[in-house]
Amino acid sequence: MSAKCESCHGQFGTLKRSSKSILCSTRLFKFFWLLKNEGLRSATSTFQLRAKRFLAARGMSHSHPERCKQLHEEVLGLRPGEWVRVKPEEEILATLDHCYQNKGLAWMPIMSQYSGKKLKVYKRVDKIVLESTGEIRKLKNTVLLEGGICDGIYGCDRSCFHFWREIWLERVENTN
Repeated sequence: MSAKCESCHGQFGTLKRSSKSILCSTRLFKFFWLLKNEGLRSATSTFQLRAKRFLAARGMSHSHPERCKQLHEEVLGLRPGEWVRVKPEEEILATLDHCYQNKGLAWMPIMSQYSGKKLKVYKRVDKIVLESTGEIRKLKNTVLLEGGICDGIYGCDRSCFHFWREIWLERVENTN
């Protein structure tokens, strides 16, 4: 079984680990949509990440195998109302496996816009319901951040929260 590496937490595809990755005819449309609306850099970085995930899911990746052995886990015990800063993208990438995931939760390229920003914890995420199956999944060390939502990059109007592992965050004092 290979992990399906979706680019939207709202679909919970990265948390299922039971679906096979399929070639989607909308991928080309999404690339051109990104190219038009976000620019060449965003479109190519998203394309590169998808290609790496595609190869990694088939066992052909030449990524860093040592990352798989040392998946980091950091427990901050964050609570609603606390302030955090999103770590720099380089530090976050060091916590990811060959499929750009931390314990099954994907880091999406769109989340890099929050690197270095200070945000407030909205709530902890301990359980989710997979919409496709109705299955309940438990999550550890994961939070939602106020303002940390998907901007509907592929035309989706759901405005889903991004899921954030605590290892990707650092606690800061509220100095407003």
